[in-house]
Amino acid sequence: MKPARLPRAPAPGGKASIAVLKPDSVTALMAAANLAQSLEFPLVTADLAENYDLILAATGEHLELRDNLSPRMKPVSVDFTDMDLRRYGLNLSRRQPLARAIGKKSRLVVDATAGFCRDALLLALMGFRVTALERSPVIAALAQDGLRRFTARTGVALTQRLQLVTGDARDLLASTVPRPETIYLDPMFPSKRKKSAAVKKEMRLLRAIVGEDPDALELLDISRRVAIDRVVVKRADDAPPLAPGPNLSLSGKLVRYDIYLTRR
Repeated sequence: MKPARLPRAPAPGGKASIAVLKPDSVTALMAAANLAQSLEFPLVTADLAENYDLILAATGEHLELRDNLSPRMKPVSVDFTDMDLRRYGLNLSRRQPLARAIGKKSRLVVDATAGFCRDALLLALMGFRVTALERSPVIAALAQDGLRRFTARTGVALTQRLQLVTGDARDLLASTVPRPETIYLDPMFPSKRKKSAAVKKEMRLLRAIVGEDPDALELLDISRRVAIDRVVVKRADDAPPLAPGPNLSLSGKLVRYDIYLTRR
């Protein structure tokens, strides 16, 4: 007989119910319990996991998010193994539109919508000092796990290059010291372009956890008051600007970087 269905635990934004899976390994139990406590989610055994929409599970190799609403879909984890780490390789070239949009004179960058921290990590490896802000504790936990494994695999120390902070950027930006030259925004947005199944899954899980970005314009307004030199907004190449009148725009293959200059 299946156990009675438990009340769903509210996720950030009340979008989906989430629990942390209790591991079989005694040695991994403490870490799972600490994670559940820090996220304020239930720690559940496998027989109760089906009562929740999403499950955070430590596999021994990585932390992953499982989708009980689409059990055939593979779990989501953060993995940076595909990055080309050569100094002048494709990923780290300062000729890339992302680096050009951030600006040659920028030293301090705040990624105010960090998500899984891929762009934040790229910027850190390019030589920028990056503070990554992510308001979802679940997404931040997955990103932190990916960064930990990246450091273990490559030996690249990120302590002085990249700091991941959990919290709402609208509250954190005003107290950021020193003020960054550049603030980078990558709000979720609808796109006319068809996405792969993997991208659709990732975006659906992001929306299930944090919802849409109805406050993106508010965040842009705050960012324009805080950034010393510019705010860079990442958009799909077929999406309109987040706000009218960007001073510059740089296009990549599938995305566009709109630049709002702030230096008075």
